[in-house]
Amino acid sequence: MRTNPRFTEEESPSPLQDATWLYSYADMITQLLLFIILTVSVVGLKAMDQVSQEDEQVNEAVEEFEDLIAKQGLDDQLDIDRAAGRLVIRLRSYLLFGEGKADLGPDAAAVLDGVVVLLRHTDRHIRVEGHTDNVPIKSARFPSNWELSTERALSVIEYFEKAGIARDRLSVAGYGEFHPIMPNDTKAHRTLNRRVEIALLEAKQEAGE
Repeated sequence: MRTNPRFTEEESPSPLQDATWLYSYADMITQLLLFIILTVSVVGLKAMDQVSQEDEQVNEAVEEFEDLIAKQGLDDQLDIDRAAGRLVIRLRSYLLFGEGKADLGPDAAAVLDGVVVLLRHTDRHIRVEGHTDNVPIKSARFPSNWELSTERALSVIEYFEKAGIARDRLSVAGYGEFHPIMPNDTKAHRTLNRRVEIALLEAKQEAGE
């Protein structure tokens, strides 16, 4: 009967007996990882630099817009708010529309042209949001404040598009009376709640976050 040959430690055919190739392999993997890390770091720095440049441009545009509004005597009738990664321009509705109307008034262009200049300084997505107070409206054109707020936002969107802002950067939302910034308990507060907000969104917010 034949028996399997026995191998001494020195005669073992195991591929791990001569493991010097592992050192070369490990060195190659280490260099590959370093290359990946450096590449990712460089790309990240470039992206940060681009964001920084865009932020500077937006800041300059905001200052220009604020100066323009101040010269027109409107600086106490709108707000510019930076929060949660977005820039919001908040306009009182009476700057743009007549009472209960959604067509832009004759003085709207003076305000919106300044906004257009600001929007051209960035590639961010733009969402125009319409808001009303809680006083009910019911007409043939506007059965409720939903329709009024949405139509007003659409009017602003159409103005931006005609001014050369790319359509794929624009979106619209109508919130009716359901997102007030003040209690609807006084005439002054209701005036503040009747507004159009122009929001410049970061990439993650474009998807609705």
